[in-house]
Amino acid sequence: MKATHHWNRGVLILMAIAALAVASSAEAKRVACVGASNTYGYGLADRETECYPAQLAEVLQAFDPTWEVCNFGVNGTCVLQKGSLPYVRQAAFSQAQAYNPDVVVIQLGGNDSVPANWVYRNDFLADFLVLIDSFAQLPSRPRIYICSSPPFYSNPYGIDSNVVQGQIGPLMAQLPTYRDVQMIDLYTPMMASRDLFQSDGVHFTVAGARLVAEIVAAMILGVAGTPDFTGNEKVDIEDLVLLIEHWGEEEPSLDIAPPPFGDGVVDANDLEAFMEYWGREVKDPVLAARWKLDEVDGLIAADSAGTSDGVLVGDPIWQPTGGRVGGALQLDGVDDCITTEFVRDPSEGPFSVFAWVKGGAPRQVILSQAGGANWLAADAADGFLTTETSGGGRTGKPLKSGDMVTDNTWHRVGFVWDGSNRILYVDDVEVARDAQSSLAVSRGGLYIGTGSTLAPGTFWSGLIDDVRIYRRAVQPISR
Repeated sequence: MKATHHWNRGVLILMAIAALAVASSAEAKRVACVGASNTYGYGLADRETECYPAQLAEVLQAFDPTWEVCNFGVNGTCVLQKGSLPYVRQAAFSQAQAYNPDVVVIQLGGNDSVPANWVYRNDFLADFLVLIDSFAQLPSRPRIYICSSPPFYSNPYGIDSNVVQGQIGPLMAQLPTYRDVQMIDLYTPMMASRDLFQSDGVHFTVAGARLVAEIVAAMILGVAGTPDFTGNEKVDIEDLVLLIEHWGEEEPSLDIAPPPFGDGVVDANDLEAFMEYWGREVKDPVLAARWKLDEVDGLIAADSAGTSDGVLVGDPIWQPTGGRVGGALQLDGVDDCITTEFVRDPSEGPFSVFAWVKGGAPRQVILSQAGGANWLAADAADGFLTTETSGGGRTGKPLKSGDMVTDNTWHRVGFVWDGSNRILYVDDVEVARDAQSSLAVSRGGLYIGTGSTLAPGTFWSGLIDDVRIYRRAVQPISR
């Protein structure tokens, strides 16, 4: 929605300068994650990389590689000192103190609701304050965040959701009254998503842990999402111009404050948070892969966001100065393409893909998955942007736009699945949408510049530049 009033750009630039004057400089930080089994990563196939503290480190390090995160979670622990497994009696508690962290994130309370523990309910608030004080008094004087308990479903552990939300939650909400701590709400953003939890109804899935990591990171960093609006991996004047141009508007990609989800409008909160990162190199923490295609020679297309470097097939030609964003790759429409290892299973959750293209012809494919679907393509009749990514089976069908992308001009094309809808974008404008509650499982590698079966006629004849895959639904900034 457009603003009902016009803001003078000069005034906003002066505000930006003032915000820059008070912006704090980056500092290396150590984060101690204190908690029970959800902090530990119970039930995850590879807990050391999939638990929320590990994913938190990944998000924080996208902003500054000097961030450190240490997991001090212990299965089954509680706040109550007379309970079955008090956290303060565990070796991890002493180790967390010895770590001398700059930030402490505490996620406890669920195990206290077990009947054998909750008989000591009168001690809960006092015992939690003791736990807080044990960290607040460290030489590092850390910032302390307290996570509210997430939703709990029917489970075999005796965790009582009614006690957690009706009695423990209100007690925890009092903690900022007595101590200098900040609360992080995990219940509200997770309450409608049973699929964020494992089958036991308590422990996070990988996606659940990722959401918690992103929420906690937003609170620590002071920004929701990334202040690098243009995606050039640096917070600079181009980003500031976008912020100014959309001042007073409802633009989700620019609404970065207050964390963790913004306030629905581009305003002074966003400007202040943005200027905290002015001039810094920042990577988007939800970017799973990015092939800039800026190489000058060689057979490798580097993945600057992950580890999925592409291999050139055929005889494509690097165009170091011929891209839409830096260089690009010229494909011949006969047998040229790029192949990569596995990057993303579409069925795992919301994701997005975007690329710049020029040229092409009807039926040719921009991005596909081996053994799976054509993610972005030009339809066979008119060269309109289409995707064949669907739920599969008899009901699976392509989503087709009415926008031609084979007219020999540069277009930024995109496909987004938000968990409920398929959406196509051309030049950052939504051009097609339909309901799609799930996508078919597919774990093949990717083809850039040809179809999923390498069929003749599907090879792209033209330029491809700056291919990106995101781990979440991305809404492009309207321009």
